[in-house]
Amino acid sequence: MAKKMVLSVCGTGGVTSGVVADKIRDICARHNIDVEVQTGKALEVQSRIDAAHYDLIASATRVKETTVPVINCMAFLSGVGEEALEQKIVDLLK
Repeated sequence: MAKKMVLSVCGTGGVTSGVVADKIRDICARHNIDVEVQTGKALEVQSRIDAAHYDLIASATRVKETTVPVINCMAFLSGVGEEALEQKIVDLLK
């Protein structure tokens, strides 16, 4: 299976996108999904998509519609719906 590319974004590209990125790395490790997760700002999404291929945008804030699937990852921060979110990510990346 080819390596999957995920872009984790939040408003400032700081701590929150890093927390989400770590969760996604852990999920992918448990499900044997080869993944590279990068972090960034929500405002950078389109320029990042234009510069590189991504399989998924994991967002902790609102993101404009793109050609890449965007998944709201606030459940990783609140704990509410975390299992369902994990399954959705696995389904999208497998």
